[in-house]
Amino acid sequence: MSLFPTHQLILRHKTEGRYERGRWIAGDPIDTVFYSSWQPVTGKALEQLPEGKRSGEVYKAFPSLDLEFTPADAHAGAEADVIVWRGKSFEVTVASRWDNGILPHWELICTRPKEGET
Repeated sequence: MSLFPTHQLILRHKTEGRYERGRWIAGDPIDTVFYSSWQPVTGKALEQLPEGKRSGEVYKAFPSLDLEFTPADAHAGAEADVIVWRGKSFEVTVASRWDNGILPHWELICTRPKEGET
């Protein structure tokens, strides 16, 4: 999809959890390799993030619509997807679907806290 150089990334999506005999069992992670541009975020995009998400590493990715992404704020109780790049894990904080018929793609904003922050 990208006009920019692409990187191999891993989408780590957790399957839905469940209760078993009254105990919560977390979903299993499923890793999927995909390719996308991966660019640092600056300016207005940073200002749109919640306060606690701005201070760490923040990147944008523009993958094709082949996959579905779950952002941190998507559904109450749903775990956000994680993007792994160069061994570092980034939470999908914002996921916008752009299906304009010309160049359909996702616009993802992925965040990782600074070392020592949670």
